[in-house]
Amino acid sequence: MGKRCIICVDDELLIVESLVRDLRKNIPDVEVYGLADGPQAIKKINDLEAQGQAVAVLITDERLPLMSGHSLLRHVYQTFPAIKGILVTAYADTTVLAESINQANLFRYIAKPWKSLDMILAVRRALDLYNNERELEAQREEIQRLNLAMIAILEDSGHRIEPDFRHAQRVGCYSALLAYCMGLDISFIRKMYLYAPLHDIGKSGIPHEILTKAAPLSPAEYSLVKTHVAIGVQLLKSIEVDPIARDLILYHHERWDGKGYLTEQAGERIPLSARIVALADSLDAMMSRRPYKETLSFETAAQEIRANAGIRFDPKIVDVFSQHQGEFEAISTSANPEKCIEKVFTTPPVPSEPLVPPILPLPPEL
Repeated sequence: MGKRCIICVDDELLIVESLVRDLRKNIPDVEVYGLADGPQAIKKINDLEAQGQAVAVLITDERLPLMSGHSLLRHVYQTFPAIKGILVTAYADTTVLAESINQANLFRYIAKPWKSLDMILAVRRALDLYNNERELEAQREEIQRLNLAMIAILEDSGHRIEPDFRHAQRVGCYSALLAYCMGLDISFIRKMYLYAPLHDIGKSGIPHEILTKAAPLSPAEYSLVKTHVAIGVQLLKSIEVDPIARDLILYHHERWDGKGYLTEQAGERIPLSARIVALADSLDAMMSRRPYKETLSFETAAQEIRANAGIRFDPKIVDVFSQHQGEFEAISTSANPEKCIEKVFTTPPVPSEPLVPPILPLPPEL
């Protein structure tokens, strides 16, 4: 997909040329086109989309020859509903506005003459919304692709297990919330929500009777269970997968002090995604019923997390958890944990230092 595109439509040549220049100057990372009427705009949008370009914003005057601005917006919305429409007019007409909002999903109405700053801000917000929606759509497609791939992998593996899907769901929510509260990039946050539930996919390769054993595991059984992280990476070799997903699967049982498994990485040598999932997974596991143990209360589990800062867990991540403990408790008790993290995807995080995760090669045996 090429650059995002903006279409400007006005039959007054000086106005449309001025708007195009202003947008190109202030939003340099997009392509901007100026056109004189609705049919020209429709043809241009169709041509650009056919070429693989993404038209993100359509700015149109209401009073145009051949077709009105709100008719243009309605026509375009029927074919390309993702495009954000901005209607410009010197004549307030509530009927036109109502039709544009109800039938064309109008993003913004701007009165003529407009202030340059107002127009620039409106277009930038429209672009941000368009980009966020496209990223979410891409991730929904990625979820579907991964789900289909996981089903195929599990069917091919010949193993039948009953994973705790609620556990996986909560780990995804805890991980996304941790990344958000750490001020990390929104793309990374969304990937944590998407990939963290896959952290134990390798348990499909562990015998069911060991996973459900109602007694402590023997040393040999425990050694076998530890291989699930390597099995998970091996399973994912058959599909193209994001390195973040690979890292959190392979390294989420590493410890800050270097005494984890399988590669005994320590400190910041452990990929950030895995450090986040390590805390999220441990928190929920302590509160989950297992054949060999009872559940702990949230407060007891939280105390255990804090006690292991700098031992099992990254102390900075533990600090973030402690500062937002109430939000994590809300996830733990909710029947709909995704509802508890809506702000993660609707409110920009407070930026932290740039994210520079370590690049670790796969162990030789993988």
